[in-house]
Amino acid sequence: MNRQKKTRSPKIILVLSMLSAGVLVAVPWTAVNGNEGSDGVHLPRWGLSLEGIWTTMMDGDSLYSLVVSAQGSEGMVYTVVGKHPQCPPSQGGFFPEANRVGDIVGYFKRAGANTFQLSVIFHGVKDDAAGGLGEIIYMIVMNGTGELIDDDTLVVHDFVGSAYVAAQDANGDRLPDEGTEPVGCLPMGEVTFKRLPMFPACEPAPLP
Repeated sequence: MNRQKKTRSPKIILVLSMLSAGVLVAVPWTAVNGNEGSDGVHLPRWGLSLEGIWTTMMDGDSLYSLVVSAQGSEGMVYTVVGKHPQCPPSQGGFFPEANRVGDIVGYFKRAGANTFQLSVIFHGVKDDAAGGLGEIIYMIVMNGTGELIDDDTLVVHDFVGSAYVAAQDANGDRLPDEGTEPVGCLPMGEVTFKRLPMFPACEPAPLP
């Protein structure tokens, strides 16, 4: 009995080739440009970096500087540490006992290709004479949506500040108790941050 060798039709070969090419192209593209959030939604990534030092002016006297660094290589969550040395501790006289403003700490969490949800907190403190940690007078939580416009511009939309008082921290962990409502909510609108550049050095004049 003659055995005939089976051959695949040209159509099958073409389909298999296209599928193989698709897999080879799709895998590295997903690995480089995409992430999967906790809800399973695929989040694309833009080519710009959120990491760096960002600074801005608010109301002409409040200088905000944020240092942003990635947690891991996935590009999903970023640590935020900031300072506002010109921010008045009393917050416009609402908290006259406060004489110092603590650092800003919190997170940016990716929401899209170039957008991030911001959540940070800072404290108003009344320092004591003994040099301890001081007494917490208020806590302010700031939220907004950060958008990378270009490599040097970060705009925070819908920027709001929620104010809490010390009595709303019953367990003393320096965070508002879960479920408590803020005593005040301040809309700060839209705030533009600029990436801190590398500054050129001056040329010293020769000594006489």
